[in-house]
Amino acid sequence: MEELRNFDIDTSFLNKVEDAILRVVRCPLGKDLQNKRLIDIPNSQILKELRYDLALSKNGLIVKSEDIAKCFCIEKKYDFGENYSKKIKDLQIYSTGFHSGFIDCIVPIGENLDNSKWWIIDWKSNYISSSSESKCIPQNYNYENMKSEMIKHHYPLQSHLYLLALHRLLKWRLKNYDPIKNLGGYIYIFLRGLPKTSLDNKFNSNEQLPGIFIGNAPLKRINYLDDLFKKGSNL
Repeated sequence: MEELRNFDIDTSFLNKVEDAILRVVRCPLGKDLQNKRLIDIPNSQILKELRYDLALSKNGLIVKSEDIAKCFCIEKKYDFGENYSKKIKDLQIYSTGFHSGFIDCIVPIGENLDNSKWWIIDWKSNYISSSSESKCIPQNYNYENMKSEMIKHHYPLQSHLYLLALHRLLKWRLKNYDPIKNLGGYIYIFLRGLPKTSLDNKFNSNEQLPGIFIGNAPLKRINYLDDLFKKGSNL
């Protein structure tokens, strides 16, 4: 109740806010994350609102849209390949200096922190309705609809930049860091699409829940971006 007042939210929405929070923390995150839920992860191990600053081309060479677009032509087995790469070229990126941002949440999945895979989580409130009705319900948040929404708003580029930031953080802070072993991937949680759950819900390990879009870290792409940001466009 106090938090609602702090953010000037009508307290009559208390029950709806509580329901939304429970949906988020009780929702299993998929087989790649051992079907863990946020409620299963100790709060002390979750990094929240992590700010990062990535230097762009220490050598003073410009980083351009065309350079970043090449990233998505690597490792074609992953989502968002050459077709998405063409959309990157339209962004007219021409930069030096720093790229700064905030990662909503980072969680480790594993027996201990050194051997865990680390995943970024980003919260999204996108409204997805079907062509036949205007209601925003979980069944609208299937893989294809979420993928289209990801492309529309350039979340693939965002996720790769977040993974680059996480890659550098873990390399700096995690003893014996190995990206193959430790860099998990990205999880985009579309809050409006999460189904109602309870503590007793059982989910098939292969079941794809609505509202959750997961991608494993494409390591060659991340290494390419790492080199690009260090050296500039004359890779």
